[in-house]
Amino acid sequence: MQIAKISLLLFAAMGTVASPIDAESEGLSVRGVNAADIQYTGKCYTNGNNCKYDFDGKTHFVKCPSAANTKCEKNGNKCTYDSYNGKVKCDFRH
Repeated sequence: MQIAKISLLLFAAMGTVASPIDAESEGLSVRGVNAADIQYTGKCYTNGNNCKYDFDGKTHFVKCPSAANTKCEKNGNKCTYDSYNGKVKCDFRH
């Protein structure tokens, strides 16, 4: 009789450990909703093809893309850094 009690207790314990937990993760995608708030505007420079922007009182440099229609062609052109996607857009025509 004691073996039956132990095996019943063991099967019940294994069932509770192996059951999946439905964790709610909807609150973790807040950055995707507010992606427009995570763009920083700066100026691009042809020396090194860099985008320079200020954030939290510090100056940051990010490399502009090297394609012909996306690289910086004139010093002081506008550039935008999106920290959510990690992408840089350098305006080359202004």
